[in-house]
Amino acid sequence: MKKIILFFSLFFVLQLQASQTLSQIIMQAKSGSKIELPKGVFKGPIIIDKPLVLTGIGKESIIENDGNGTVITIKSSHVTVENLTIRGSGHQRYSLDSGIRADEALHVEIKNCNFSRTLFGVVFHNTMDSKIINNTIKSYKQKVVDDRGDGIRLWGSHNNLIENNHLFKSRDISINRSNHNKIANNTLKNGRYGILINMSNNLTIISNKIYSNYVGIRCKGSKNLNIENNIIVKSHLSTGTGIMLEGGKNMHITHNTLTGHAQAFYISSSTAEIGMQRYIKYNRIINNNVAFHFRTTIKNNTIKHNNIIGNLEDVVKDTKAGRYLKNSIEMNYWDRYVGFDKNQDGISDIPYQVLIYTDKLWQFDRHLKFFYATPLLSVIDFFERLAPFSEPVLLLEDTKPKTKLIPTAGVTKALL
Repeated sequence: MKKIILFFSLFFVLQLQASQTLSQIIMQAKSGSKIELPKGVFKGPIIIDKPLVLTGIGKESIIENDGNGTVITIKSSHVTVENLTIRGSGHQRYSLDSGIRADEALHVEIKNCNFSRTLFGVVFHNTMDSKIINNTIKSYKQKVVDDRGDGIRLWGSHNNLIENNHLFKSRDISINRSNHNKIANNTLKNGRYGILINMSNNLTIISNKIYSNYVGIRCKGSKNLNIENNIIVKSHLSTGTGIMLEGGKNMHITHNTLTGHAQAFYISSSTAEIGMQRYIKYNRIINNNVAFHFRTTIKNNTIKHNNIIGNLEDVVKDTKAGRYLKNSIEMNYWDRYVGFDKNQDGISDIPYQVLIYTDKLWQFDRHLKFFYATPLLSVIDFFERLAPFSEPVLLLEDTKPKTKLIPTAGVTKALL
């Protein structure tokens, strides 16, 4: 590969203020060239329309816009951008003003870059077989998190790897209509959704650390998902959620840790679903307000081998109507369950049933929530349990509850 190495005196580097200087070098470079930037500030915007490598020396090699548009636009396959600081995009959401945007490309690599003062970080549109690795991405300061741009956004982009990135005070990693992507080992803090998945299939979401967002992972209308070994901690507000599942098919959620949420799981499923859809296994669901929050129906769920500990409520459902059927719920450890294990096989002799008595009716009537945990409602509930005057509502039944903690992968001992 031919190298075009830029050697300038310090004086001349400081004179590189015109955007055409770097653009001209890119225009003059032959396909497959490597352009190495020294220390300094190079004015954008720039367009890369041929295969090449654009590299710098980290934070000291800066490509900067004047606060308008996208800093680097990639319109070619086989492009690598690495070891640069990229800053100063525009503020327009409708035009997706970004640090880097790639359109209709293959084999693009964005790695070891630092993004600051950009609305969106990296945007891939119809870009395939590419990588976004080891970048630090921070959006413009906005009091309202929805006004920020996505740290990483994929639209119609397949077979990509998003790995070892650190997103801080951006909005989401947003995956839209993009299939066969892997999102691994990223750290996502102080955003809206840590990871937003919309109408995307065959994704692997593994070993990410997601802290202090409004929702950790939200999946809508997607199928064949593997969500594994993620740590999702402390979502914001009374609606804060660890993992939100809306529709979709064949979702495997295993070996994750969810703690510090208003609701660890929020599941919105359709009564028209056919066949098992969600497989929730070997997760650590610890110290949340609610472990499982179902919207209307509890159907087509496999929930097995989870440790469910220290939650104020194990199960909540929004409506009294709706059905409970075609679930496979067993072998979970529920810390509030009290039962017997005569043969000492680690499985209780009677099922664990989550029933709705008077003190839980606030789930179905928001007006009653005002009286939640009051002595009045507790007294009524006490007498109803002694001599029920109405049939309690069955929310969920674990047919074979475990009597001891279940060994799970990852950070079980540290959190339990």
